[in-house]
Amino acid sequence: MAALVVTNDLDRRIWEEELAAFVPPAVFDVHTHVYDWAMTPPEGQAKANALPAIWRRWPASTAEILDQVDAALLPGRRVSRLCFGNPLQECDQAEANAFAARQAAADPASAALMLVRPSMSPDAVATAVERWGFLGFKPYRLHSVTGDAAECRITDFLPEAQLDVADRYGLIVMLHLSKSRAIGDPENLADLDRLSSRFPRVRWVLAHAARSYYDRPLLAAREILLRLPNLRYEISSVCDTDVFDVLLEIAGPDRVMYGSDDLPVGAGRGKYITFGRAWAALDEENHRFNLGHCDGRMT
Repeated sequence: MAALVVTNDLDRRIWEEELAAFVPPAVFDVHTHVYDWAMTPPEGQAKANALPAIWRRWPASTAEILDQVDAALLPGRRVSRLCFGNPLQECDQAEANAFAARQAAADPASAALMLVRPSMSPDAVATAVERWGFLGFKPYRLHSVTGDAAECRITDFLPEAQLDVADRYGLIVMLHLSKSRAIGDPENLADLDRLSSRFPRVRWVLAHAARSYYDRPLLAAREILLRLPNLRYEISSVCDTDVFDVLLEIAGPDRVMYGSDDLPVGAGRGKYITFGRAWAALDEENHRFNLGHCDGRMT
């Protein structure tokens, strides 16, 4: 079978010179997706086909495929993971969640989160947690009851009735914040302050460094975040060094965790770049730089 990820001399040089001495023998990845586009019914296929090409490149993500990708990108390391379905996929949620649970079961050190949508009843969510042993929930802003994925509040896509279940079982919530200001938005901060107090046993994990691809949102939220010790942060897709300086000051290394966002995000060549109050994915196909003065290949 052809290699899923092909590395080159630049990749290997960066690994050996910058990473090999730093990355430990055992790695736990807290942000991985497992899915199979074949589970998408016909009415959802058109939407799936409209997704960026990086998603179409990976029609499925399983424990076996992730192991092969990690073997290429983290050579010689043993990787376990916290995995969950693809929140962009329009399919039967019970089927997607069962798929995630089965993929996590392939490794005793791995675990799964449950995709949740606001329409799910608390009883149904609790039943699934007990049946499959999910460690928590993965809500997503695209399913906001307001229909506005860009500027919705947390409880618009994660109702408090579901948080009550998470609190009862002491579950993780992997939260991808909405709003253009992300964690720097006053409503997001007020919601996290109130919800973390009302549901003290919920273990919040704020994805993508609280969606701070540059440091300004974290800096704006710093004073409030310093007094919310039950928040944790994972760092997938964050490529701006300044973010890590601020994040480690706020949370310390014990509450900052590695995540890849595979598949597909972490397996592509390129990086997230920031400018002004914006961020975007830079890859080999979407730039017009003149790079004749250097090795212009991406890793």
